[in-house]
Amino acid sequence: MSSSSTSRRTLISGAAAAGLLGGCGLLRRSPGDEHAPSLEPQPPPPGFHAGFNHAHLHRKDLGYGSAASLGQLRRLRDLGVSHVALTPFGYLPELSGTDIRFGSTLDRTLTDDALRREAAQAQSLGLAVCIKPHLWCRAFWDGGKSRQDIQPADWGAWFSAYAAFAEHYARLSEEVGAALYVVGLEYLQATTDNPGAWADIAARCRAVYGGSLSYAANWWQEVDAFADWSAYDFIGVNAYYPLESGASPSAVDLAVAWKPHLDGLEALSKRAGRPVLFLEAGCQAISGATKRPWDQGLEGPADPALQARAYEALLAAAAERPWLAGIYWWKWFTADRREPDLYCPMGMPAEDVLSRWWGG
Repeated sequence: MSSSSTSRRTLISGAAAAGLLGGCGLLRRSPGDEHAPSLEPQPPPPGFHAGFNHAHLHRKDLGYGSAASLGQLRRLRDLGVSHVALTPFGYLPELSGTDIRFGSTLDRTLTDDALRREAAQAQSLGLAVCIKPHLWCRAFWDGGKSRQDIQPADWGAWFSAYAAFAEHYARLSEEVGAALYVVGLEYLQATTDNPGAWADIAARCRAVYGGSLSYAANWWQEVDAFADWSAYDFIGVNAYYPLESGASPSAVDLAVAWKPHLDGLEALSKRAGRPVLFLEAGCQAISGATKRPWDQGLEGPADPALQARAYEALLAAAAERPWLAGIYWWKWFTADRREPDLYCPMGMPAEDVLSRWWGG
């Protein structure tokens, strides 16, 4: 490990790894309502990961390392964002296979050098960097499957291939001085069928990377089934919890609907002795999105105001939970809106909510 990257990481993320299981005052409540958190904006506490997943556009001069992306990083900084997650990809030819392919020759718009440039751009603006590699398979697009459906015939061979993939980006994370490395996300079958395997992956990554580690578990079953939280610094959750709160819920309704989910995570945090990071959270600007925030295929009339209320609700509910160490919203692109993706709050009311809460 280089001393320069270690010192830079320490300056950016030292507070994030300490003291997050206690401290952070409560919001004022409405008179007579002991369950609803206040919607009065609160600045994030020291060390909080006020984050975004910064999504690479796979187009020349619009993705990582580009001038266009530098402009978007400035925009995020001006919103009060402190952390950005960068998401390189590996590729699985089939869900039952053990061949994990990665590297610059697979996608010439998203090379390791592009990641290095993007990390440097972010850090030049005072933003801490998280590296969060994803696996992609054509079955996710053509067959309606997801990472939780990966089921190889030989888990030992799969984890051996995955370790090479994870170690590669762990080394790159060390090289660029990333504050956080997320070794994987939402591999439900890999998790439930192989207790202890993610601890082995964590150990191999720690051998080459000196920053904080997390794993991004699916909210649905994986976060509770994950047996290896003791090997990680943060309990990571992709927090697309359903908020059943009526046809046109208010921000207060949605904040109250977060309570049972947050209560469960608080109990897990205490058992594991680890703070929690929401490594993905958000919903689309579509009517009904808060009931199915994970559903990328959701259809309905546009509803940017609902998305804004959902952002405000989570920020208000999270402010009362000192064990919650950060939120990385899903997602913000490296250039102005070029795709019909309604998760991105760019230019919508949710952007204003973030500016009020995070001090932009």
